[in-house]
Amino acid sequence: MHPLLHLGPIELPTYGSIIFIGLVIGVLVAVFTSKKYNIEKLDIVLSTILASVGLIVGAKILYLITVIPEIIRNISFVKGHVLETISYAFGGFVFYGGLLGALFGYWFYCKWFKIDLGKVLNIIAPVIPLVHAFGRIGCFMGGCCYGIEYHGKFAIQFPDNEFVSDLSAVPRFPVQLLEALINFILFIVLILIARKIHKRYSMFGLYLICYAIIRFSLEFLRGDVERGIVLGVSTSQWISLLLLPIGFYLILKKIKRISNDICLNRLY
Repeated sequence: MHPLLHLGPIELPTYGSIIFIGLVIGVLVAVFTSKKYNIEKLDIVLSTILASVGLIVGAKILYLITVIPEIIRNISFVKGHVLETISYAFGGFVFYGGLLGALFGYWFYCKWFKIDLGKVLNIIAPVIPLVHAFGRIGCFMGGCCYGIEYHGKFAIQFPDNEFVSDLSAVPRFPVQLLEALINFILFIVLILIARKIHKRYSMFGLYLICYAIIRFSLEFLRGDVERGIVLGVSTSQWISLLLLPIGFYLILKKIKRISNDICLNRLY
């Protein structure tokens, strides 16, 4: 586990470095597939740059929301450690916040330049789990988003981490690597589907359904307390439950539109 990469006198955060690599690869994949939807390659690159800004902002904001209850519970500590509290409050990322922020970035770009948002999202959909997989590898290297206490096969005993004090207390389930593997598989599946039937289904809707189920399940293997818990269910599980029907709605909407087009063509 290496939370920092040492390149001579330069220190880089491992998480950010790895996810940047994943983002570059993801953009290249999206640019390659954009011709299927008649979207300019430059629009994919520029919209993704804007979406990346939204990703960072959204991920930070949702992380802040999840840790506010803990900050309130320790308000006496906060009064004497304001700078430390601010650093803690903005020191993490939450994927779903990043996803929502990125979607806003894509929406804004498409709205401004009058581009079909649905086509752009269908191009990006298979790439999201690819970039996310790299991000989870970064999580593993950095020691965040760690798993529950676990003493079975593949258990990981993390070394001491100055940024995450509880990490090395017990052996843990490598949930970051499991999610990375599942995301890589989801990327391959979505790419294969997109090559065959991309015009018949909402690829973004399909992604939402698949990942909502995956994330809801994997949350039971998470051991970090910063995720936020409401009524025994984590913040990400609540969001997964909300995104699942949205994914079905997008798919059904796409199928209905295609069916209507077929009927119109037959009439004419």
